[in-house]
Amino acid sequence: MRIAFFLVLTIVGALGATAAAAVGAPPALLGVALVVAFLGLACAAGAAAVALHAPDDLREPREPHGPTAPTPLPDDGISRPAFGRLWLAALGAFGVLGLVPLISLARKPGRRVITGWRSGVRLVDENNRPIARDRLVDGSIETVFPQGGVGLAEGSAVLIRVDAELLRVAGEGGAADGYVAFSKICTHAGCPVAIYRHASHELYCPCHQSRFDVLHGARNISGPAPRPLPQLALDVDAQGYLVARGDFGAPVGPDDWDRFS
Repeated sequence: MRIAFFLVLTIVGALGATAAAAVGAPPALLGVALVVAFLGLACAAGAAAVALHAPDDLREPREPHGPTAPTPLPDDGISRPAFGRLWLAALGAFGVLGLVPLISLARKPGRRVITGWRSGVRLVDENNRPIARDRLVDGSIETVFPQGGVGLAEGSAVLIRVDAELLRVAGEGGAADGYVAFSKICTHAGCPVAIYRHASHELYCPCHQSRFDVLHGARNISGPAPRPLPQLALDVDAQGYLVARGDFGAPVGPDDWDRFS
């Protein structure tokens, strides 16, 4: 019965690992299933080897007592055909396990972070108070979050108010009443971007000195940042509060497998 138990454990682990890869489960869960599968197979093989091991000393005294009946084999609680089918099932489960790398390679990258931004969501400060259209003066900057999502790190954004005429001349889209908003997470290494130079209308990342042009969609001017800061398109609701028109226009943070175009 021990061998049968270990074979069933192998089948469960192998099929569980394949299912975990198919649904995109956390890597830790996939790793546990793989450990169960390989451990079950190793234990089954070891138990089978012990069961088939012959005694070291096969000699016994012979006496002329005539033919003797063979000693019956111990009953393992499972028939021979069923035992063979269990081994085939375990090997078949390992064959299915070979699909795991193919599943991982076939999965397309996609946005997995949750920012909390969607159309109509109000901008709020760290105390979850909404931002009115007269909150900031020209040249001011403030960190904002989606209403009800202050704890979402990927949802943090910098709100800046500049001369609306400068934005019009620059052709800046996504602005509202002179306000523009961009992701606070630098696209280079994920540092918080919170330094604003009003004279040049530039955002700075303090970690590696990347610079972003606020008047032109926070495009990267210099430094290691590979792309602009994702912009949050803004609007003003009927009560005079700033709201988002949707999510960020691009994935937030550094380039990785979660980025898509």
